[in-house]
Amino acid sequence: YCNTICPVGTLLGTLANFSLFKIHIDENKCKHCKLCERNCKAACIDIDGMKVDHTRCVDCFNCLEQCRHGALTYGLHKHKPFVKQAPAADSQPDRGRRAFLMGGASLLATAALKAEEKTVDGGLAVVLDKKAPHRATPLTPPGSQSWSNFTKRCTGCQLCVSECPNDVLRPSTDLMHLMQPEMSYERGHCRPECNRCSQVCPAGAILPVGHEEKASVQIGHAVWVADNCLPYTDGISCGNCARHCPAGAIKMVPSDPDDKESPKIPAVDETRCIGCGACEHLCPSRPFSAIYVEGHSVHKIL
Repeated sequence: YCNTICPVGTLLGTLANFSLFKIHIDENKCKHCKLCERNCKAACIDIDGMKVDHTRCVDCFNCLEQCRHGALTYGLHKHKPFVKQAPAADSQPDRGRRAFLMGGASLLATAALKAEEKTVDGGLAVVLDKKAPHRATPLTPPGSQSWSNFTKRCTGCQLCVSECPNDVLRPSTDLMHLMQPEMSYERGHCRPECNRCSQVCPAGAILPVGHEEKASVQIGHAVWVADNCLPYTDGISCGNCARHCPAGAIKMVPSDPDDKESPKIPAVDETRCIGCGACEHLCPSRPFSAIYVEGHSVHKIL
């Protein structure tokens, strides 16, 4: 983000190519211990290639402190003259190797095209990816307390996104909150036993919550969409949402109160729902789930 998206980081990285003073590696003194490479906070040192990516270097000098052989120095940059080496007289291009590489590249390209064309499950049914529903109020993680507190304090550092094991958090594409995390349940749901995001947030946008406390925080409530539900669209029973609800907030009831044999549909108890998204994520309806979670602007404790 800082080097390739942030305009300040991109500009500074470009100007760093023309800096007079830079980090230099002495190939004669380097022992390839890679202490400098491991301690570089910008990950800009490549000891195997004896290179330093100066567009990423922030001049923290951690590498100079870690080097025990004096192989790294900071000083005036000197351009090495380019010397073109003439090929040996008896050298001939390796046509066999070239043909092998070209053939391998062709096979990989063909395989990639075939993989893109394959959008069926077992060659029988088309598999559609889930799409995010429109939520009147966005979801925010347990511990954020409210939408306003979350957006006000979040710095977009992406630590919670990188630590989320369920792919619930992702960078927002909304221009007003660009790169701040947003929650959605197409690829997973917010498991009650997981509190990783609240443990790594450095800005107070997500306050620490314990496992028991998280299970009682209501970040939203489930909303049933009859037009997408299998009992109505296909005339078959399902009940997936009720089976996987960890809070017991969903029960299956007859669609016709006067006919107990009629297809059963979900009934949501909003007073028990915590908004974890298990029902939305595990709903078999595609591309939109028959049940989704609407966020709360201010979280509640059940």
